[in-house]
Amino acid sequence: MTGQQHHARELPTDVEQIPIVWRYELLKYLRSWRLIASVAIAALVIALIFFIPPATGNPYNGTDKDVKLWVTGPQGISIPGLQLPGNAGLVNRSVVVVSSLKVFQDGVLLPSTDWTFSSTAALGNVIMFAHNTTGHNYTATYRWHDTLESFASGYVGFVNLLVIICATFFGADAIVSEYQARTGYLIFPNPIKRITLYLGKFGASMTASILVISIFYGVAGILSFVSVSGLDKNFFLSFAFALEYLLAVMAIAYLVSTLMKGATGAIVLTFFLLFLILPIIDAVGSTSGFRAWWSVTFSAGVMSNILTIPYPVDSVSEIPRAGITYHTYIPDPWTSALVMLAYALVAAAISIVLFRRKEMTG
Repeated sequence: MTGQQHHARELPTDVEQIPIVWRYELLKYLRSWRLIASVAIAALVIALIFFIPPATGNPYNGTDKDVKLWVTGPQGISIPGLQLPGNAGLVNRSVVVVSSLKVFQDGVLLPSTDWTFSSTAALGNVIMFAHNTTGHNYTATYRWHDTLESFASGYVGFVNLLVIICATFFGADAIVSEYQARTGYLIFPNPIKRITLYLGKFGASMTASILVISIFYGVAGILSFVSVSGLDKNFFLSFAFALEYLLAVMAIAYLVSTLMKGATGAIVLTFFLLFLILPIIDAVGSTSGFRAWWSVTFSAGVMSNILTIPYPVDSVSEIPRAGITYHTYIPDPWTSALVMLAYALVAAAISIVLFRRKEMTG
């Protein structure tokens, strides 16, 4: 038809192609068993951590009624390393809800003006009486719950393994599978750069993994509010470190994927490198006296340590009969953040270079 204009369709730019690859790779993960398996593993671990302690007689909260208090005399008691004040009763619970505390003297309720409650790291939960307690029996009724730190630590301790599982499922064979399954013959001839393909795949892998980690932290946070009436103040900081650790190990997984020739070998090497080989090196450092600050798996310890207040420090313990000196090294938060970032940048850069040079064979 005369006068009809034909407009050639413009190809998307390299930057515009990244989200396209990202979207289709993510759709592949959303439809695969790997994402379902990852979420199922996270859900199973959360269920076990949450239900096993109460089932074995260690609930997260409760109410103690008419509990007999051990009360010091007017002079107090001196114990090596600890000085107990006079006329004080100790409450052997992690956290006591002060608004629920009722104190009884010889079965009679004492007004709150006759006693004060304090909680310190050195003494724990202490009821200080304003009068001489000699010759009287004291009981108390109160609600209690575990500390926010101890509850959160039970869940965060598993995040290291969950991150490794995500990197193995979503990153270990992301590159090598294109060569092993020969799908590269269909993808590589298209007008798309290798770096664009890499970034799109990497973004999809990170998105799927972040979804799993976020679900884990989100459910753990909700359970913390339900069980111990709050959330540890460094919980979100632990989540941030978990995401940075995920970024580092995902880059390592992609590096392994560009080096290996088979998907199975890449998956096995990625998992055992992060779960077994590097942690063994970290453990050897504890017995040999060298600090493996440069290890990405050693740096991952900051995810759980950050919940402890004050932040833990290095320590040394002796086993005289065995003649062993054991060093407990604690990763520094700032150093760990830099180490994990360095692993992410270097591993990603090397894998991009290798991916651009890798050719289809066979």
